[in-house]
Amino acid sequence: MTTPTGATTGSAGGRAIAVLIMLFLFQTLNFFDKLVFGLSAVPMMKELGLSPKDFGLIGSSFFLLFSLSGMAVGMFVVGRFPVKWLLLIMAGIWSATQLPIFFSSSIAVLVICRIILGAGEGPGLPTALHACYNWFPADKRSVPSAVVLQGISVGLLAGGPILTYVIVNYGWRTGFLFCGLLGLAWMVGWFFVGGEGPYSAHAPEAATAKDKALPARVLWGDATVIGVIIMSTASYWIVGMSATWLPPYLQLGLGYKQVDVGWIISGIYLFQSPLLLGGSWLTQYLQRRGFSLRACLGHASGLALLAAGCALLLSIVTSGPLQLACVAIAFAAPSLTTIFGPVALGAIAPAVQRGRLIVVIYSGNAASALISNALTGWIVGEAGPNAPLGYAHAMTFTAGVLIVGAISAFALIFPERTIARFARTAQEPTSPSAVAAVST
Repeated sequence: MTTPTGATTGSAGGRAIAVLIMLFLFQTLNFFDKLVFGLSAVPMMKELGLSPKDFGLIGSSFFLLFSLSGMAVGMFVVGRFPVKWLLLIMAGIWSATQLPIFFSSSIAVLVICRIILGAGEGPGLPTALHACYNWFPADKRSVPSAVVLQGISVGLLAGGPILTYVIVNYGWRTGFLFCGLLGLAWMVGWFFVGGEGPYSAHAPEAATAKDKALPARVLWGDATVIGVIIMSTASYWIVGMSATWLPPYLQLGLGYKQVDVGWIISGIYLFQSPLLLGGSWLTQYLQRRGFSLRACLGHASGLALLAAGCALLLSIVTSGPLQLACVAIAFAAPSLTTIFGPVALGAIAPAVQRGRLIVVIYSGNAASALISNALTGWIVGEAGPNAPLGYAHAMTFTAGVLIVGAISAFALIFPERTIARFARTAQEPTSPSAVAAVST
């Protein structure tokens, strides 16, 4: 069997696995860079004289350009330059923003570095998924996508003890230095391993109908694309708020002791890893057995969000192990859509527009985290001293958002129909006005 470039599957397989490992480490590094700030909180605040409010404002500065940079990279950069160099530049930005903190005591430097780091990390995950898709065919992308996402779980689980050890024994500044050096080491490895795969838009195969760019109105107005946008926005609503609101929900909303909350959250991340790998393997297996993309990606996304929404509602009214199981499902299952959504977009989009579509959508939907965090705080605050009631109202609202996302996935995501529609559009004669309307 040959790849589109004429290379044998075996010859490309080893390189594809090496690329996949590097992309996994890319995401692990991403979350090391996020964690080091929070783990340095106490010694940093003490040394720099920061109040909790000051520290919170510095922390929020990370998100100032996060979504905007991701969308800008998706619209104007991805597709014009090889993804190998894009990831190198991103990792370079991550490292460059960690190193100055080691050498400076300036709060201004800290804020500037966090803002630039957010801008560099905004397009990180969707660009990594796009790079992954360049090395695997459409029917074998779910499991590799899950492997890339496992870098997040490993970063959270391994980053805590490793960075804590560095910070406690060598100082909080050394934690930032350590992350910067890890980034430089990754860049060296990626320089030799990274490249454009056989399924890249830059691959030297003959153009086909699916490789031709579509007019923006056709691409972005398609029901499947709209369904993925709504579904992914609903999913990121809870994914983005989990780091901020899951701990207080467990402690103040459900009554768990502070000492137990950390273990519960670790258990949720441990549950998430086999869920992502198992769910992605199952949908990929079913797809290769002849099940439709609609069933494997659209229905699977809808079921994941529906299960999460129902589980979140049940977590309010249950107790004990059942309650913890519901919390785990509610906060872990939506991450499955971060696999299924990009895979669906990768299957329907022309190669020349695939990267932009994925990066723009999965960078832009991060803005929902800003809204969900603020709105959750407002809803909880409206209950006054009755914290359990406030959290119950907030989680009920969040469950409603998840269920809306599930309905959108069931009702709008029809990949086979979209592929056929795009193929007909690509075969139509191209007018000068249509050329001008093609997305850039």
